[in-house]
Amino acid sequence: MKVLIVGCGLAGLAAAISLTSNDDDDVHITIVERRSDLESRGATFGLQINGQKALNQIAGVVGDDQTPCKMLEKLKSEGLLIPSTKGYMLPWFKVRDALLEEVKAREDKIKIHLGVSIDTVSEKDNGSYVATFKDDNLQIDADLIIGADGVNSFVRREILSLPQATGSGAFVWRGSVDTNANSSDKKLKHFQEFPIAKMTNFGDAMLMTYFNFHPKVEGQVAWVFTVRANMLPDTIKIDCGTTTPIDLIQAYMDNVDGDAREELKETYELAMTALNNTHQPSDLSWSSEMAVVDLKQEDVGWGGKGRITLIGDAAHSLRPASGLGGSLAFEDAALLAKYIARSNTSSAASIEEQLRAFEKIRLPRCKSISNDQSIRSELSYKLGFGAVPSWDPAYANWINEGIDSTPEPPVSEMEVFAGLISD
Repeated sequence: MKVLIVGCGLAGLAAAISLTSNDDDDVHITIVERRSDLESRGATFGLQINGQKALNQIAGVVGDDQTPCKMLEKLKSEGLLIPSTKGYMLPWFKVRDALLEEVKAREDKIKIHLGVSIDTVSEKDNGSYVATFKDDNLQIDADLIIGADGVNSFVRREILSLPQATGSGAFVWRGSVDTNANSSDKKLKHFQEFPIAKMTNFGDAMLMTYFNFHPKVEGQVAWVFTVRANMLPDTIKIDCGTTTPIDLIQAYMDNVDGDAREELKETYELAMTALNNTHQPSDLSWSSEMAVVDLKQEDVGWGGKGRITLIGDAAHSLRPASGLGGSLAFEDAALLAKYIARSNTSSAASIEEQLRAFEKIRLPRCKSISNDQSIRSELSYKLGFGAVPSWDPAYANWINEGIDSTPEPPVSEMEVFAGLISD
């Protein structure tokens, strides 16, 4: 079986590994990625309990044997344990590199093409697909196509003709700082003394969060800057690809009175130190609006058709309130391979049947978690992070069960919010 995966991010790499973990010599994967190189960009990745379980299955650990696979062991050793959730916080590129290393070890089954953009997909007389690419003579035949190309998915928009993710009004910038880059700079060294996560605000609309990975990855500190555009003064505008956090913070500081400016002096200097020492300067202008795939549209559902399906953000992009997006993508990759293994891979009808079964079981889980994360994100802006209630214990257990969970949660995600929303 020939499989085309569009997107070389975490979801695409995980799917390639998962589909080649059962020693099936007849499975051959091609991954295509529009970017010409795989930069060490991105800020943080939350590897939650459900993601850890999925990653083990992706690597081929099945049944009662839950000994961490080498990939998981490595990530745990490089991540910061979050005691409250038993999850791990890691630099995003560390997770990508661990997956990429495993993919390269399977180069006889997995090929990667960088710097190519998919153009058309058509169905051949024999029932397989053929994909062509812009500005390239590459042509790829496939029995199965997996869209793992993120929130702005080409597969979702152009091939499956599905509604795109809806902008949330929140914009995000991400970057990292090597705090050892200048050994004499005490301001840079100060970041190494931070807790795992430190949040600072510029008014109600701007949030700067620092993630201190120094205890595990020497010198590494990541930052995430988020802005609610509808809460900004009319004089402050955002132009994706041009506007930088420095621009927005400076504009805010120029609009506050002298007392407020003095109170924010330390917060401002901290942000400027991080931003002006960002490892990849292009991260300062590289921004995006957080967007959510609306899974409540009954006439759309998951959205796959034929032998084309979606995984990760292309299927269920959600708000990052609890850092569950990546772990859900790992669940997709693990379960997709499980369902494909049940099919007769020489039969188009059999493959299609199993894809629809995969999508049917994933939809209610991802719909519930996406709704929960959207509500938590909105409440956190209005009430503050500390005022948002914890999950119901049964709901928390259901999330942690991951690939072994029931499709529907035992209690609605809405129950813990009922009083707050009515108020």
